[in-house]
Amino acid sequence: MPPPDAPAPDPATPRPGPSITERLLFAIPAALVYGLIMYALIWSGDASNNPLPFFGGLLFFPMAIASVASIAADPRGEGRLKRHIKIGWICITLFIVLSFVVLREGGICVAMASPFFYAGAALGSWLTFLCLRKLRSRSVASCFMALPLFGLPGAPAAPAPPLEDQVQTVMEIDAPPQVVWRNTVEIPDIRPEERSWTFSHSIVGVPRPVDARIDGQGIGAVRHLHWTKGVTFEEIVTGWQQDRALDWTFRFGPASIPKAVEGHIKVDSPYLKLLGGQYRLSPLPGNRTRLTLTTRYRIATPINAYCDLWGHLFLNDFHGVVLKVIRQRSERQAHRA
Repeated sequence: MPPPDAPAPDPATPRPGPSITERLLFAIPAALVYGLIMYALIWSGDASNNPLPFFGGLLFFPMAIASVASIAADPRGEGRLKRHIKIGWICITLFIVLSFVVLREGGICVAMASPFFYAGAALGSWLTFLCLRKLRSRSVASCFMALPLFGLPGAPAAPAPPLEDQVQTVMEIDAPPQVVWRNTVEIPDIRPEERSWTFSHSIVGVPRPVDARIDGQGIGAVRHLHWTKGVTFEEIVTGWQQDRALDWTFRFGPASIPKAVEGHIKVDSPYLKLLGGQYRLSPLPGNRTRLTLTTRYRIATPINAYCDLWGHLFLNDFHGVVLKVIRQRSERQAHRA
């Protein structure tokens, strides 16, 4: 009970608003719920036929999530820009975690999208901050929430010139070409201890090769490949030089890559296609062999240079794992002989 001489409260004095902590308890869940709704609208399509939603999904989507968080957390733009960006990044980080746990997103898509997500969130926080601080308009800032939907119609029109490239990896093996050939044409039962640590497989979660067996010999033979996580596909032999060279094209079926592994990146689609591969065995002095593995591919996206970097990373890691298995088995057999 206030003392008798205490002044009566002035009814005209405004009550203090909620603290930043109280606002964040509402802002972050609101941004995540908004993100889940936009995800269902943007990313739930069939990636084998639809183009990647570059504008709506990779650029405007994180901008809008950060904008929702900024408006809810600091509707008057009174805080510092650094705090707005930090709030946006917190929301994007939590959404990435949700994409793994709830949405079952694959590591490949998340790893490739994350740089765009964080850059887009920072841009969305900055633009929203300017609207709130300079224009004093929450209605203008709220327009960023609709950006992902406006970006969707622009996805098919985005320039996507085709780009063909290849990744080539060379390894020298202390074994004659005849021995290396036997361990190259077929690579059965790759044990866990034979696989090397790589960023692609150990961090991103890209499936690992576990078995490769051939049906037939010569041109027209079919290599059946099995990777972890239920990935299966075939390689159709188009060139065969005993103990010297093996060429093939890829054949993927509807269930080659389960959706649980990667639902947004298809390796046989208008924007990504594996064109073929080859092994080359070159004899070296001292009963040694130089083994070269090459994979050719074509991409057609608005961000070809960025995707090409990831293509080189993934294929270099895959090549290294396979070639090391071939080298270990070939050298062991040669030394035993």
